[in-house]
Amino acid sequence: MKAGDAVLTLTEAGFSAESSDPHGTGFHVLVTLESGQVRAFAGWLLDEGFFIDFVTAVDASPALQVIYQFAHYDGPCRINARAPLPPSGAVDTISDIYQGADWHERETRDFFGVVFSGHHNLVPLILCDEDKDLKPLLKSEAKRKATDDIGWG
Repeated sequence: MKAGDAVLTLTEAGFSAESSDPHGTGFHVLVTLESGQVRAFAGWLLDEGFFIDFVTAVDASPALQVIYQFAHYDGPCRINARAPLPPSGAVDTISDIYQGADWHERETRDFFGVVFSGHHNLVPLILCDEDKDLKPLLKSEAKRKATDDIGWG
């Protein structure tokens, strides 16, 4: 799938998608999700032949953002999706849809404290058991940038 086709197809499927300059951002399409759309979005991408590149988070204001990046073998089309972490601190896992998300979700749990509901083995990946609540990549409120300051307005 090509990047131009992806924006139209994603929009028709009900997702908020816009083109991006891959030379400036590293991805072709930016998708903004509600946390409840993550599983449907991942399933849709799997059906369209996309693979998962990574899962992480960004500690920005007003809310922590869970970031998913997908790519396609058939053409240059890298999709970056973001979903704000809801107040519950949990988002549904996609590790049963994409096995490659398993370790990425565990790492994101270690560093940011994001809980991936339904994950079959959400145990620390990098941190020791006694440090599992450390969350070393969370920032103080004063150091968080607003999402519009990092190009996510």
